[in-house]
Amino acid sequence: MKLRYSFSDPLECGQIHEYSLDILKNTGIIIYSPRARDLFASKGAKVDGHKAFIPEKMVEEALDTVPSSFYLKTSERKVTIGEGDLCKLPIYGAVYVSRNHQVSLGKRKNFIEISKLNHSNDLLDMSCPYILEPSDIPIDYRERYRMLMTLKYSDKPTYSITQNFRTAKWSIDLTKKFYDDDENYLLIGNVNLSSPIMMGQGTGDVIIAHGLENQPIMIACGSGLSGLTAPPMPASNYLLNNAAVLSGIVLSQIVQPGLPVIYGFPLFATNPYTAGIAMGEANTALFTMMAAEMGRFYDIPSRAGGNFTDSTILDYQSGFESFMNLFSSLFSGVDCLMHTLGTDNGMNSFNYNKYIMDEYLFQLVERYINGLDINDVTMMPEEIHKTGSGGNYINIRNLKLIRKQYKPYPFFAKDQDLQSVFKQTDKIIEERLRNYVGPTLTKEQNRIIEESLPEVYID
Repeated sequence: MKLRYSFSDPLECGQIHEYSLDILKNTGIIIYSPRARDLFASKGAKVDGHKAFIPEKMVEEALDTVPSSFYLKTSERKVTIGEGDLCKLPIYGAVYVSRNHQVSLGKRKNFIEISKLNHSNDLLDMSCPYILEPSDIPIDYRERYRMLMTLKYSDKPTYSITQNFRTAKWSIDLTKKFYDDDENYLLIGNVNLSSPIMMGQGTGDVIIAHGLENQPIMIACGSGLSGLTAPPMPASNYLLNNAAVLSGIVLSQIVQPGLPVIYGFPLFATNPYTAGIAMGEANTALFTMMAAEMGRFYDIPSRAGGNFTDSTILDYQSGFESFMNLFSSLFSGVDCLMHTLGTDNGMNSFNYNKYIMDEYLFQLVERYINGLDINDVTMMPEEIHKTGSGGNYINIRNLKLIRKQYKPYPFFAKDQDLQSVFKQTDKIIEERLRNYVGPTLTKEQNRIIEESLPEVYID
């Protein structure tokens, strides 16, 4: 007995695709990257000023060349994306840290701690230089610090720096040099197109950089706010953003046919009273499920969803929003899940306590989705006959079985201010940080770090 997933009709996906083709051909997309405009023009797209009109054939040919799966590989790790496996990614883009309901700007100390926690966590498949904004690192050194410390503290595959063409190429070249590997897919870029239907210069240039360096790229568009920068209906918002994502996929295949791409869709519901996003609103979860369906329609690995909540504290809102968004992500079968652990305050904060609690939430949702096995062994009819009416099932064997089958949530608030939960999760955090064992760096890797960053910024 398992949950059965049925969300969309193939005709609905086809309709989204057909309207997307029409938008790209007749409405066009504004492209602020001269490099990207020139590439589109060279392949037959009509370019008028900053706007490109992309013909249907160009889109279809690009989709045909994107692989349905690929893997990222470092010297010690291999992560498959696609093929039914879920790639679980850490938090991305946090500015603040929260611990025991005390919030502060993220610092380099926090950046290193989170990097250590992620490296040691078997649930997470990748590391990330964008886990947190280290506010006490000067801007001129911050991108280098992010990338180098990420490579130093974890050998899991990671992301590139995607500020612009230069930073993307630098981070890719650095990673190839760090692992002495110019053949494998080592890292992935993450870019977002803008709404309504715009490709920023940095976005276009980073896609091009990844194509030239033959490293995978995650192309997303999740910036559309219904009634503001996107049409008011959820379906129309999705359509608009789908067209934008397709334009990015086309660009990637113009530069490097066959380049691995992840179809990204971090699209959120709109709060009509504040003109902001509403991560805990039902349409956020529905957008995630739509993205999984469209990824399968295109036969491209998809990324959507996350352990999202708008709440800034550990409360009822945080729990139900996180569950709804995590459930929709896992049940729909997305290939990549960003913001897996520790996200709160609308992705603005990394919450240490929630990081630990989210691990158990992930296990709970996964167990729920897997359902129950009903057969002669699991129903235990012989055991029932043997025990008979009025007996009991108290023995060591059964104790072991129930502890294997039932895993209640361990963090119970025994007081109004959650001190018991803070104490439990703090203990786990400190224990993991004490027991952290990082990758063993070679002399060459240490030399690369020392030559790339002033000593005062090497942690």
